[in-house]
Amino acid sequence: MRSSVCAGWLLVSAMAAEASCTRPIEVPMSPIGLSVTFDGERAGGIYPTLLRELAATTGCEFLIKRVPRARLQKMFESSQADLLLPASASPSRDGDGEFVPLIQVRASLLTLTRSKALPQSLAELIAQPGFKLAVVRGFTFGAEYDRMVATLREQKRLIEEPDAVGVARALRMGLAHGTVMAASIFIGTLVSDATLTPLIKQVSVDPLEGLGWAESGVYLSRHSLAEADRRTLRLAFAQMAKTGRLWQLFVDMYPPGSLGVSIRPY
Repeated sequence: MRSSVCAGWLLVSAMAAEASCTRPIEVPMSPIGLSVTFDGERAGGIYPTLLRELAATTGCEFLIKRVPRARLQKMFESSQADLLLPASASPSRDGDGEFVPLIQVRASLLTLTRSKALPQSLAELIAQPGFKLAVVRGFTFGAEYDRMVATLREQKRLIEEPDAVGVARALRMGLAHGTVMAASIFIGTLVSDATLTPLIKQVSVDPLEGLGWAESGVYLSRHSLAEADRRTLRLAFAQMAKTGRLWQLFVDMYPPGSLGVSIRPY
């Protein structure tokens, strides 16, 4: 696996002589598990590491700025962001950006207290009137997930938090019975926050019928990026996905055995 990644990465490196960006690329980000972390304003984690490697191979400069997650989508829509990363594919975003798939993710039902009465499908979850869900505002894992969120919001059974840390705290306090997101995001959040790390041993991950594998990747702005820059970035990200480099970063940074049900190579 590693040898094939290295061979593919050499091919990406060869692109540097042929392509570069015409200006610095604006990439606002917010913390999300081990995928994006910040030490002050210094970005770390999987996707900032990926951008730094792409900068070295393509000659493009990526300006990463920390912003609240609730602002990311609006910044992308208003041409204040050149990239939306990481991002799940969504028809609502396609008018503002061109999507490049990088990896596949699957959202599951995550709980801290194991129960035999847990719903097995989205339909069962919606049909249990006493079941409250905590979610991250702005997350999407496909059309069925979006419809579930809209239904629970209307029924006042939804707790919406600005980030996964807020969701974890809501579950710890008993304000909600569970959450639906990719387990990699939730586990990464617990690993990154020492006050929440003890919860890892309590987490149960259960697939929900109606939520399958979905594409996650990067959106390239149709508004702010010149076509030449969008083409350069499209080719660089697409080639990177083929090499398996992103998957390797996930494997390197996450606890062994924690990724199988929630994330896989594209």
